[in-house]
Amino acid sequence: MENFKSFGGKLVVPLLPGFTAITGPNGSGKSNITDAILFVLGPRSSKEIRAGKLTDLIFNGGKKRKNPAKYCKVSLIFDNSDRKMPIDTDEVKLTRLVKRAPVKGNKDNYYSYFYINGKPASFNDFTNLLTYARISGEKYNLVKQGDITSIIETSSIERRKIIDDIAGISNFDADIEKAEREREQVEDNIKRINIILGEINKQINSLKKDRDEAFRYKELQEELYSLKSKIAVKKKLDIKAQISEIQKQIETYEKEKKRLEEKREEIANKYKKIKDELTKIEEKVTTTDGEESSKIKKDIESLRTEIVKIEEKINYSKAEITDLSEEKKELENTLQKLLNNISKIKKNRSDILKNIESTEKNLGEKEKELTEIKDIISNSDKNTLELSRELATLRDKYNEMQNKLHSLNLEKDRLEKNLESIDTQIAELEESKRTYEFELKDIEWQVNEIRKEKKDVKTKKEKLEKELFDKKRKEAELAEQFKDLENILRGLQREYAHLKAECEAIESIEKGYNAAVREILAARDSRELRGVHGTVAELAKVDKKYEVAIRVAGGQRLQAIIVDNDDVAAQAIAYLKRKKIGRATFLPLNKMISGKPRGKALLAVRDEKALGFAIDLIDFKKEYYNAFWYVFGDTVIVEDLDTARKLMGGVRLVDLDGDLIESTGAITGGRIDKKNMSPLFSNFDRSKLDELSNKIREVVNSLDLTNDELTRIREEIRKIEEDLKKFNSLAEDPGKFEDLEIRRKEFEGKLTVINKKLGDINRERKEEKQKLIEIEREIEKCIEEISELNRLKEEKARLLFKFTGKELADKAKELEEEVLTSKEKLMKLNSEKETINRQIEMLDERKKELEEKIKKTMETMEEHRKNIKNLKKEYEKNKEKVETLLRAESQISSKIQEYTRKRDELYKKSITYENELDKIATRIESYVDLISRANYRLPTLETALKELEEETKRYGHHIDEKEDLPDLDVLNEKVKLTEENMKELEPVNMRALEEYDHQVKRKEKLEEDVKHLKEQKKKLINLVKEITKKKRDRFYEVFEEINNNFKEIYSRLSEGGEAELTLENPEDPFSAGLTIKAKPRGKKILNLNALSGGEKTIASLALIFALQNYDPSPFYVLDEVDMFLDSINAEAVSRMIKENSNHAQFIVVTLRRPTLKEADHVYGVTLREDGVSQMIGNIDLESIKEKIGATPTP
Repeated sequence: MENFKSFGGKLVVPLLPGFTAITGPNGSGKSNITDAILFVLGPRSSKEIRAGKLTDLIFNGGKKRKNPAKYCKVSLIFDNSDRKMPIDTDEVKLTRLVKRAPVKGNKDNYYSYFYINGKPASFNDFTNLLTYARISGEKYNLVKQGDITSIIETSSIERRKIIDDIAGISNFDADIEKAEREREQVEDNIKRINIILGEINKQINSLKKDRDEAFRYKELQEELYSLKSKIAVKKKLDIKAQISEIQKQIETYEKEKKRLEEKREEIANKYKKIKDELTKIEEKVTTTDGEESSKIKKDIESLRTEIVKIEEKINYSKAEITDLSEEKKELENTLQKLLNNISKIKKNRSDILKNIESTEKNLGEKEKELTEIKDIISNSDKNTLELSRELATLRDKYNEMQNKLHSLNLEKDRLEKNLESIDTQIAELEESKRTYEFELKDIEWQVNEIRKEKKDVKTKKEKLEKELFDKKRKEAELAEQFKDLENILRGLQREYAHLKAECEAIESIEKGYNAAVREILAARDSRELRGVHGTVAELAKVDKKYEVAIRVAGGQRLQAIIVDNDDVAAQAIAYLKRKKIGRATFLPLNKMISGKPRGKALLAVRDEKALGFAIDLIDFKKEYYNAFWYVFGDTVIVEDLDTARKLMGGVRLVDLDGDLIESTGAITGGRIDKKNMSPLFSNFDRSKLDELSNKIREVVNSLDLTNDELTRIREEIRKIEEDLKKFNSLAEDPGKFEDLEIRRKEFEGKLTVINKKLGDINRERKEEKQKLIEIEREIEKCIEEISELNRLKEEKARLLFKFTGKELADKAKELEEEVLTSKEKLMKLNSEKETINRQIEMLDERKKELEEKIKKTMETMEEHRKNIKNLKKEYEKNKEKVETLLRAESQISSKIQEYTRKRDELYKKSITYENELDKIATRIESYVDLISRANYRLPTLETALKELEEETKRYGHHIDEKEDLPDLDVLNEKVKLTEENMKELEPVNMRALEEYDHQVKRKEKLEEDVKHLKEQKKKLINLVKEITKKKRDRFYEVFEEINNNFKEIYSRLSEGGEAELTLENPEDPFSAGLTIKAKPRGKKILNLNALSGGEKTIASLALIFALQNYDPSPFYVLDEVDMFLDSINAEAVSRMIKENSNHAQFIVVTLRRPTLKEADHVYGVTLREDGVSQMIGNIDLESIKEKIGATPTP
């Protein structure tokens, strides 16, 4: 571990097999070792490892808070040679790291990291790996400080839950909860289907009458179709007879037509011979007259063709003249612009020439003046002359090198610009290359993606289509059920509205009651008083005929309230007294006494005008009889007052108008306003309204559930359809691969071209670069030479100045600079002049070219004009020739007259034969017409026959044509009678047949669904029972084994004591808790709370060891579990740990010497003065007392 809690820096703790003990003074940090183990094993809460938050685990720098760490890290290395962890290495290293992160965006101010064998992992990877190896940081294989106390202090139910966790009861509970949820869904489905079934039964009963009528209507319809089929057959036989007659006529006409055609052929042969002779005569006429005439015609045709050609040539020349004229204008415009440009450039050249002339003149004057000064200087002495010559030579060389440098710089600039252009081209090509390479990679990626997608498209698509079919079928079923439920709801709401109206009418009745009665009824409706049935008037159902009489007979007693018993009556009276609201009469059903009619009443009721006892004319529940007897007794209802007067005396009588005769003889009567009389009796049953309200709630609930399920199913369908669209788009786009392949080839081709261009241009760049390097070298060399020449020149000039006067020397120097400036200016002006001259030369050439084109265009136009003039002359000549030939053609020779006479004779004979042929043709045509007319009638008859056959098929009745059928009149009369019978039944709901069958099938299906759902519900109930039994059996199995372990371990730890785990409710262990009973050696049996501190610890440790033995772990960590034990018990515990360490690894933090003595390996932890924990190994047990200080003496 590194920087963990009080351990600063790195520390390696070798946890060897067997029993390892860690000791040290209180506050030394020894328990931080167990905290480090817990830290890696991953409890989510930092409190489990004794820290407020995870950053508290990071070393804080000790007492002085010097150099606090920014992170802490702990690694646990597990021996995995048996491959208990699913990693193929002999050792598995799990590391957890927490790092401070004082960042605003990180609310926790830390980051937590996990590693497995040095590779990053997640918390889930840790927990999955540890779970696989049956290692946990939250079970009893790690016993922390306070766990012993928690077992003692926890409630019995929490203690039982320890067994629940080990037995996996939560899994059983989850299964039970799931089964219960499914059962509730099944019950909801059953309720929904039962509601729909109730409505379907109503519909079936309603449809039955319509169905019977529809059946009768269908029978009549079948009878009608049979009759119409017979009529169609009769008509069909008639049409067949007509067709047969027409066919016979056609056969006769065909025979006569054939005879005439044979005669026509005979005459036609004779006619042909005459025509042949006539043709020969015509040929002789043509031969005689043909040669001369043919030549003239040929010449005319030739001349006419030539005339047309001449016209076309004239038109062509005219068009060319027009085009050339436009072209000439454009050339002249261009020439004018060019001349303007030349004029401007020449003016510029003139300015430059003047400037050159002025500069040359100035330069000549300066050079002349300089020469004169130099002559003066040179004539001064011999040395000066020599120096002047040398200086002049140096200046010439200097000027020469300057010119050379200028040329080299120009070349360098050219090369640099060229290189810059080449670099730009290279950059553009490189960018294009990168783009094409990216496109190729993208195409490759797309191809791979499409292949991946298409690989499983077929399977996935088929699966989705099947799923879609099932979902749509389910949707259709639910939609139909939803529609049914909506219809049912509407029906129930209408019925509820009707009943509600009745209820409101009753409320208006109740308003006629006195205040006390109204208050009691209100208390009943609000459930404040229970056992109240209602008033006599409210519970009675009376025919309208007797309502007035019964109302008078009951009187005020109709407001008496029927209750279950006298106790309810007493409660109601107390209620009225408490509320201080009047008085009421109560009729307790358990105390009411029945009576018998008196003799006079029995005699009166037998009278023919007596209607019966009042109590017998009222409809009420049998249980209310005694209460109703109290109200009505043996009162007799009669028709009128006369009858009552006849029967009066010793009997109570009421007539239908409400006149009352008491048994004492008192008569009460008068007018009763029946129209304005408020209703008192009602046939309304309040329970129906409640029942209907409950039904509406059930239907609304079923509607909501069905709607939710429909919404869910439709959302699933939408998602499936979207997925199918994606699959279809893949399947429907087979050309996508081809498109991508075309694009790939295109980009590969472009890439090849670019690579070639890049190769060529890079070579060119290399060559240009080499030239630039060479030029730069020459420039450097030239600059060096100029510099040297300048140095020599200055040196010579200084020497010269020594031998000459200062004024002359200064003047010479000044003139030299002016000469040099003038020469440079002159050089620049000459360069500009040359450039302008070249421009003028080019423009002059262009000018000559344009002038030449204009000239040629004008010449061509003139040629076309001359051509048009010549063509027009030729046109006139040819026209005259044609007219001459046409006159010659009109003259005919007399040679053909003889042949003409013979031709006329033959022609007359041919006319005679033609007339005969026409007559025969006319007769043939008449027969053809007769045949045509007959044939024309046939399709109509055949169509009618076909329609009748189709009509017969449509009616669906096969009628034998050989059958002796009645006349059409008889059949039509029967059709009329059948149609009248059908009209009597109309309108007929023919859909009732189909709807009735549909509803019956739906009923059968829904009943089958209910049956299936009930079976499913039964299975789910049985499943819950089965899981509950398994849960109970599993609990007891675990409990018994842990209890046996506990008994044995406690006996060993307490050296002969007894203990057991007991369930507070063995019949239902999950409703109560678990208690620990112990009998320490030599003492009586006590509950855990009655034991001493040490005895409680032994009992708790025994339970922990029992749990560990049941669910063994490869290692155990115990933190100061022996803290409250005396020496004897501490030795017993340490011996047991020693024994158990033979098959598991034990790491124990302890201060007790007996425990340390049993350990195989002992490590000590001390706290340095700076507050940092330090660990030492192989401790001398004799020195433990000094090192741990306050350790209790064994």
